[in-house]
Amino acid sequence: MDFRRNPFARAGLQLLGLAAALLLAQLAFTSTARAQQTTPPPRRPSGPAAGPVIKLPPGSGASLEQTQSSPKEQNERATSGPKRWEYCAIVNFNYRQKNFPSNSYTPSAVIRFFPDTIEEVEGGTEEGALANAFTRLGDDGWELTGITTNFSLTDGNGKTSSVYYFKRPKRQE
Repeated sequence: MDFRRNPFARAGLQLLGLAAALLLAQLAFTSTARAQQTTPPPRRPSGPAAGPVIKLPPGSGASLEQTQSSPKEQNERATSGPKRWEYCAIVNFNYRQKNFPSNSYTPSAVIRFFPDTIEEVEGGTEEGALANAFTRLGDDGWELTGITTNFSLTDGNGKTSSVYYFKRPKRQE
């Protein structure tokens, strides 16, 4: 059969070619769509964005300063041993009568330095005494590490008391 002379055969051949092209296009499209569905989306970068170098003050515990210090300094730090701490706590309040004939009492926060030293810090109110005690301890290098609060319900009366715990690096003796 001569396809060049038969117009129906030529049209059929063209249709067959068109159908084959459409079939290939459809296969390519579905395989691309399946590939896009099965592959997870690209991961976005996580973590801190790159930015300017931040220099921390000496003694702030930055790991960069350890790599920049001399080997002698690193050796001294390693041989100094573990850091030692001392502790204290604001344990309660005492009330002292200012003048004997008067009925006014002055509260003072009781600070216990472990193991056995006690000091009192006065204030006009409990809050004032607590604020004065916090200020004194902060000025001396103490850092608040924890708070415990006790709730007591006796005879239908509710009462709370808190203990404030502090620490600081042990000083050389």
